[in-house]
Amino acid sequence: MNCIIIDDDLMSRRIIEEFISRTDQLRLLASYENAVDAINAFNGDEDIDMIFLDIEMPEMSGIDFLETLTNPPQIIIISSKEKYALDAFNYDVTDYLLKPISYSRFFKAINKANVRFKNKVTPKTMRSLSKRTLHWSG
Repeated sequence: MNCIIIDDDLMSRRIIEEFISRTDQLRLLASYENAVDAINAFNGDEDIDMIFLDIEMPEMSGIDFLETLTNPPQIIIISSKEKYALDAFNYDVTDYLLKPISYSRFFKAINKANVRFKNKVTPKTMRSLSKRTLHWSG
């Protein structure tokens, strides 16, 4: 899965980058220190399957960033505070990781993301399902 990191804390970004490098099914496309840079830098050439997103950042919070997404990929929140968890799950995030993050907890979130990724309904699978439904009902 292609992923990006958006977190203003350099140490947190480095830890997540290291965890991603140790996880075969993940491919880090880029790492950003704020949401505005991520929005401005992403040109859409590659599909993003997952975003590791901090909440408290300058200029634009992680929640504000989520509100800009029309068709969001999977989101894994990385935060030092529990108080944003309820708000985050209103945006259908995949998981919520509290800093400091252990690799075992990170990997558990990735396993959850893999299940969701494999069950993802794409336009292609939707067409296939529609054809089967029409065939079965006809």
